[in-house]
Amino acid sequence: MEWLRGKLRVLLLMLAVMVGCTPGDRRVNLEGLDPGVEIHRLDIDLFEIDIDSIPQQLPPIKERYGEFFDIFNHMIIRVGDPHSPSYPKHLKRFLTDFDIYRIHSETRRVFKDLTELEAELDMAFRHYMYYFPGYTVPRIYTYISGFNQSVVTAEGIMGIGLDNYLGSDHFFYSELQLPNYQRYNMHPAKISSDCMIAWAKTEFEFDAADDNLLSHIIYHGKLLFFADAILPDLHDTLKTGFSLSHLEWCRRNEDRMWTYLVENKLLFSTDSRTISRFINHGPFTSEFTRDSPARAAVWLGWRIVKSYMGRHKEVSLADLMLDDDYQGILNRARYRP
Repeated sequence: MEWLRGKLRVLLLMLAVMVGCTPGDRRVNLEGLDPGVEIHRLDIDLFEIDIDSIPQQLPPIKERYGEFFDIFNHMIIRVGDPHSPSYPKHLKRFLTDFDIYRIHSETRRVFKDLTELEAELDMAFRHYMYYFPGYTVPRIYTYISGFNQSVVTAEGIMGIGLDNYLGSDHFFYSELQLPNYQRYNMHPAKISSDCMIAWAKTEFEFDAADDNLLSHIIYHGKLLFFADAILPDLHDTLKTGFSLSHLEWCRRNEDRMWTYLVENKLLFSTDSRTISRFINHGPFTSEFTRDSPARAAVWLGWRIVKSYMGRHKEVSLADLMLDDDYQGILNRARYRP
């Protein structure tokens, strides 16, 4: 009996090692790496301006938020140039808008404190520094915009639209009549994965000699593999945005999805509408079934990349992210669903 217990202990240990060493789930030494992540809350500071003396109170805001303040005004809330003489009037209109103020109040209630998010992003960027030494860690800002962009990035900058993460069942999203598939991912736990995948898109832009469906699904598969490494403790539902049942659907139907794409000669389609049907968000993937998640083909790309990296231990994460030979990745992956 003792011999059997010993065998069981060995078996459990082997299983633990197998689970712990899968590609994209590597535990690495982060000692000495400090990205110095600090979240700067424009969503609070902007609304603490005295609206009767905006011109006098703008200089410290402009100095603190620098280039991001320009991005926020030009590209996010689109009220114009913050250096224009007419800007204070436009900003006042934004700050005193009834709906915007409601959004600000609710955002401040939901996100009283960002210590946990700051810690998550700090750990994510520690991993980023480990895998990509010498790359830039952005300054991070939060804002509200009236439900515009969730995450914006620029060189050395990341902005997070907190009003897009108030909670899947938040009454604002019901008032807006947003579809369920969109609301599903509008909650605080989704922020860190959205941020890191958005940052990966900025640092490693899509570039392909053949702009076809295969290239797109493998590119998005690379982004998910990046998230595996940078956010190793994050559940797959948060990385993919899929529910547990949708992930299970993908696992059960992996071979059928792949066969469908191959037999219908879709992998090498360069038609933008075809590509968008497989990689864009929506209620489901119409070419599969109504039980499928939208972007199910991206999940296949993730599986291909995992197969590739599992077979080629010499390839670093940086090598992968810089590799735009998507056909070559498929060939070397020897993917067999």
